[in-house]
Formats: sequence, C-alpha cells, structure tokens
Amino acid sequence: MGEEAITVKEIMSSPPIIIDIEESVIRAAKVMAENKIGCVIVTDRKGKPVGIVTRRDLVEKVLAKAKDPFKTKVRDVMSSPLTYVSPNTPILEAAKLMSRKDIRHLPVIDVDGLVGVVSDRDILTVAPEYIELMMVRKGSF
Repeated sequence: MGEEAITVKEIMSSPPIIIDIEESVIRAAKVMAENKIGCVIVTDRKGKPVGIVTRRDLVEKVLAKAKDPFKTKVRDVMSSPLTYVSPNTPILEAAKLMSRKDIRHLPVIDVDGLVGVVSDRDILTVAPEYIELMMVRKGSF
C-alpha cells in the first residue's frame, strides 16, 4: 500500500486528550506531561473543539512573556480557529497542510465531532520520505 492510500485515521492518536476552555495553563501543561503528548484540544462548555494548546504555545505565549501559568487560562493562549482534517484525509494532504500552516498537530474531526489528533511525527513514522516537506517550516520546535 502506497503512502497516498494511507489516511489520517490509520495513524492518528485516539481518543484525543481534551481540556476545558476555562482551565489554567498549568493544568494543560500537567495533562500534556502526564500523557507524554505535545498538545491538548480545547473544548467549550458543550464539548465542542474550539482551539488547541501546544508546547510551543506554552513557551511563546506563557513562559517567554512571564505570565502566571496558574492564573492564565487556556482560552488566552490557545490557537483558534482550529485547523483540522477529516479521518479520510490522505497523509500527504495532511503533511502539506501542516507545512503550509507551520503547525505540528492536526485535530481529526468527523460528523460526530473530535475523534483524534495526528502529529508530524505520526506522519513521518509511516512516510519518512515526507521529511523535507515537513521540515520546510520555519522555526521547527
């Protein structure tokens, strides 16, 4: 099976790790550390995905600006609106989108809502030949 036939649903992490929009940044960091992941999906009170907080967000929007991680809410540092893909998206298309948007994680959303997250690492594990495409991004972290 060629990489073009591999879809995001075959390599995504599922279930995705979520955090409520009103939670503190320190809670998001703890959840990421406990789960050994690079991002959490932020949901509103109804459970709808509305943003994403990544390690890069924690460094650039909290630590580098000396914000208090206990008082700063994830809603204040999350990236929004979400850039996402469907489960049937080919991994090459996902890789191109990640490169174009300079992001490392893509939520996977279907008609029922959030079903997973795919990372650049997930893609490179199954398609190492995409490394040049994925590394074109500026400021890889």
